[in-house]
Amino acid sequence: MINIVNISRRLKYLFGITILSWSLFIVLRFSFFFLFYEPSSLIDILKSFWIGIRFDLRLAILLSLPCLIITIGPIVKYWKFSYTVVAANWTYSLALTSAIFFYIFDFATYGYTQQRIDITVFTLLENFTISLGMIWESYPVIRLLLLVLILCALFIKIHNWLIDVTLKKKKVFQTKYQKSFQLILCFFIYIFGFWGTISQYMLLWSDAFFSRSAFISALALNPVLYFYDTTTFQEADFEIDKVKESYPIISNYLGTTNPDINNLNYVREIEPSIKLSNHPNVVIIFMESVGLNRLGIAGNPLKATPFLDSLSSNGIFSPKFYIPWVSTSRSVFTMLTGIPDVARRTSSRNPIIRDQYSIISEFEDYEKYYMIGGSASWANIRSLVSYNIKQMKLIEMDDINRPRVDVWGVSDLDLFKEADNILKNKKELSKPSFIIIQTAGNHRPYTIPDDNDGFIVNNIKKDSLNKAGFKSVEQFNAMRLLDHSIGTFFELAKESSYYENTIFVLFGDHGTADPQAEHMGLEDYELKLRSYNVPLIIFSPKIIQNPQIINRASGLSDLIPTIAGLCKIPYMNKTIGRDLLSSDNNLAFLVNKKMNPTSYGVIDDQFYLRVFRDGSGYELHNILDKNPIKNVRSIFPNEADSLKKIADAIYHTSKYMLYHNNN
Repeated sequence: MINIVNISRRLKYLFGITILSWSLFIVLRFSFFFLFYEPSSLIDILKSFWIGIRFDLRLAILLSLPCLIITIGPIVKYWKFSYTVVAANWTYSLALTSAIFFYIFDFATYGYTQQRIDITVFTLLENFTISLGMIWESYPVIRLLLLVLILCALFIKIHNWLIDVTLKKKKVFQTKYQKSFQLILCFFIYIFGFWGTISQYMLLWSDAFFSRSAFISALALNPVLYFYDTTTFQEADFEIDKVKESYPIISNYLGTTNPDINNLNYVREIEPSIKLSNHPNVVIIFMESVGLNRLGIAGNPLKATPFLDSLSSNGIFSPKFYIPWVSTSRSVFTMLTGIPDVARRTSSRNPIIRDQYSIISEFEDYEKYYMIGGSASWANIRSLVSYNIKQMKLIEMDDINRPRVDVWGVSDLDLFKEADNILKNKKELSKPSFIIIQTAGNHRPYTIPDDNDGFIVNNIKKDSLNKAGFKSVEQFNAMRLLDHSIGTFFELAKESSYYENTIFVLFGDHGTADPQAEHMGLEDYELKLRSYNVPLIIFSPKIIQNPQIINRASGLSDLIPTIAGLCKIPYMNKTIGRDLLSSDNNLAFLVNKKMNPTSYGVIDDQFYLRVFRDGSGYELHNILDKNPIKNVRSIFPNEADSLKKIADAIYHTSKYMLYHNNN
């Protein structure tokens, strides 16, 4: 039996700060649980906590290592023990404070993205002022800072007390046997705590991903350790052998005009069967954070989108339209280039792949505009648009004489009014217009501008909101405001001559990870398709005479080829996209990071195939089944094999195209 009185004061201190740190991290883990709780099985929750507290112990041990080195200091000549006390005090206090701030940042990130912090968080620093503004307007920053400071002060005070009762006490007498035993015991406790298991392999971040629930996995992770793990992750840009292996499949899928595996030719020369003397205008409305489940036409009981529902019923409506990756900047890139943005970091931020061909450049006789209510420096959109698309004019906040309402710039309503002015008052009346309007209001901080053309806020009970897939009344009203703003824009357009000869195209850039929408099928929530399945609406009073619903699956890469087809524009297509109105396309590609393990895959009108990015296999899901989460690969082996081949082909070809799609 060890006599606690004879334990070295240094060991008491080291064990003390380890327990102190561990206790803090466990408290923060419980805080995460209560803040972001999602209904889960008790067994999964307990297992998640068991994994998580072992990660927390590892971090606590790592946090104590500088103090371990410092406490060895007195064995060096000229190092006084008093130096140890001061150095330990400052070192541990700074380390603990840094850890607490990191946790708070992680909590805020998870609240926003439903993902723990990883290396991609540094992309926020490239738009630091915008990110900072969004955080300031979305969260109670002052109160959070006060909470952090109070928490830091409390634990620093406990640490000071710990120094008083350990390091500042008189040195205890120990025999060589006692010293050796205690050092060996300390060594094994540290090693076991760091290793995290008694098995051959240490506890790894992958152990946290034992469940399909993103919440359960997030609960098991330690944010500091997980962030470090992601910094060591490297992903090859593309693998040329796999690209060539996929070429016969992808060239056949795309309908390549002159297949050439040696030069990896993907070009298709598209000539319209009918040529128009008067090309229509094109207005693309890029709707921020609008998943299919938001629309009343999709069954949402709160009817937040009456105008969008009306457009959907009177135009071409595609309820099976998907974006490839949940990210606004990735959707911008995919829309403009026709290539799914599958890069490790968002492609628009990568200077190496700045040079990109866009079918929009083939609209040669058009006046082109890209309109954004904030700054085009966001996500390097300025370079992507200005450098690559011939004669496209950027219209951003500084070009619009309207008040700024929040971090995202002017309101969507004012942005639409500016677009209406451009269309009404353009100088060259003989030229049609091609305008992309990127909205942002349906996004935190969900600002309702003072000048809102009579918009009235509705208050709905939280229970009703959650059942309809909304997280908060602010989010619900932001969706209503976007619908109201689009409706106002159309009312203005109807009063102008350009309206009759315009093709209006509206789509959501991504959905959001909110409560389960009861009006949607189980696949929307269980397979996380709510974040990828977005509405596509094409409306034109002159060109589209017969409304229709397209129930074939399609993706964002298909958007511009489809518009070019409607406008009867001849163009060269060397991307993944196809005209969904003139082909038998029934496939969309998506990278699912919302579901564990992360995967890439394809979806059609019945099946969703997921290929795990860690190389562990693939699954097939029947999205029409009562239990869509079930892996039916063994039941439908032919379908699984066929979809797996095209999923691999699109994935590897897209990665290659990012670097070989020059103007």
